[in-house]
Amino acid sequence: MFFLLWLFVSVVEGRDIVIQKGLDNSSLMQLIESTDKTIKIALISSPNVIGKYSQSLYNVSLATLMSRRSEGYEIKRYDIADESSASLAAVLDEVRRDNVDAILAPLTSLGAKNIITHSTNLPVFIPTVHKRDLPSAPANFIFGGIDYMAQIEALHSYMGDSIAIFYDSSSVGTQLKSITEEVFLAHKSEKKKVESYAVDTKGDNIISHFSKPAKFNKASIILHIPVVKSALVASQLTFRGVKARNILSTQINIDPTLLILTQSQDRKNVILANSLVEFPARIYEANALMNNDITVDWIQYATSVGIDYLVSALDNSSREYSMRLINSQVIYPVELLQAKEFGFESLTSH
Repeated sequence: MFFLLWLFVSVVEGRDIVIQKGLDNSSLMQLIESTDKTIKIALISSPNVIGKYSQSLYNVSLATLMSRRSEGYEIKRYDIADESSASLAAVLDEVRRDNVDAILAPLTSLGAKNIITHSTNLPVFIPTVHKRDLPSAPANFIFGGIDYMAQIEALHSYMGDSIAIFYDSSSVGTQLKSITEEVFLAHKSEKKKVESYAVDTKGDNIISHFSKPAKFNKASIILHIPVVKSALVASQLTFRGVKARNILSTQINIDPTLLILTQSQDRKNVILANSLVEFPARIYEANALMNNDITVDWIQYATSVGIDYLVSALDNSSREYSMRLINSQVIYPVELLQAKEFGFESLTSH
């Protein structure tokens, strides 16, 4: 009984806040009607492609929906075997038959390219891809991918005249390597030097890359590899006595695992670009209760941003996140962090 009374008071208080904004009676009735309407959101993904994210992104979607609406919502998983055009066409037909209102589609770049070729009038939010990769996508496709170019631009002022890029053969790794070279060389200087080092799947060749450690002295080490391999590179720099200018990385290495796998001397000159800055209280708390950590996992974070956007589009409510959308792309801020002993701190903090 106490819980029901608390819930009733919370709902009433929430409506009081809306009334204080000066809505007239007709506007208030329209808001209540739109809020009471059940909204249906489809989550389309291929567990064979995104693996563990298939379940975790559903959990984030559900938690964010629960924080936005106390009732009147449905979210359904539509698992597909792969991200082929045929699979996506079939699932879109199924979604259409189910009278779904909107779609959240955490797809790879290939899947995103395939899905935009199929006709649908539903709002579709793709949290895993940046609009820059699909500039001709229809207007009903909204993108929430992190802007790695903006992050690398923010890191550029900390790069010396010599950089050493460690990257893997994944689509993200090779893309980040190309972006880094583009940004770095755009500021012309005869002294500038770029060396790139491909890291194999297991990271077995990392040690061999340091057979001549002196060549890394005074260079900025750029890490476009997952956190475990990044930790190995950082520890090798310390072990080999390399006097690197610094170690720089993007969102992919903002992970508590980096702190666990390295010693303080390994990460004393580590600077990382971060775009996970805003955490609306209700959304953060709902996700924390379900053990979703949207503070470091950018795909989970972007999924939360996407559900928030879709709810606001469907029931005409205000968004909880304040990041702007420009040309159907979420615009994330960029801050620079240092890897300290117990966590990540702003580069400007003292």
